[in-house]
Amino acid sequence: MKKIHPGRFLKLNMIRLLRLKKGAHQVAMGFSVGLFPSWYPLIGIGPILSLGLTRLFKGAMPAAIFAASLDSFVWPLTFFLNYHTGHFLVTLWRSSSLPASMPKIDIPDWPEDYMQPIHQSHHWRDAGVDFITGAAVNSVIFAIIIYIVIKWVMLKYRIPLLRRLRGKKVHPSASQKD
Repeated sequence: MKKIHPGRFLKLNMIRLLRLKKGAHQVAMGFSVGLFPSWYPLIGIGPILSLGLTRLFKGAMPAAIFAASLDSFVWPLTFFLNYHTGHFLVTLWRSSSLPASMPKIDIPDWPEDYMQPIHQSHHWRDAGVDFITGAAVNSVIFAIIIYIVIKWVMLKYRIPLLRRLRGKKVHPSASQKD
């Protein structure tokens, strides 16, 4: 099997997307819904879920396959964004819903050795809540943004992009018409 360079792979799939006979809505829907599961840590079932969601929303399957293949490259970025967005939103929500000062309760019967694991589990739980909150918010927001951008590009720049990606080859029949 031949190895294909990442740049060539990207160019080939961009040409395939631009040459689809489907409309701009279906291509944009397939791409945004295909990238939707990449915001969640769904190891192994993300591409299958992408195809199922694309079929459910009647998007273009090649666009969903291309978006799902980008998942392994963008996953570190999505993980980072999920955690920080979730942490920001949860902190914002907690600061607005809690009173300014909380009473401090001391339990004199429990030594500090027993309390340390409880404090650590509290931090891990918060990290999970932050991540899931960020994933839920980011997946919806970025799916909408990606849909709008892809649809706009497909409607406005489909033909010029296809010409630029394929190269500037002049067919003999085109030169005879002039």
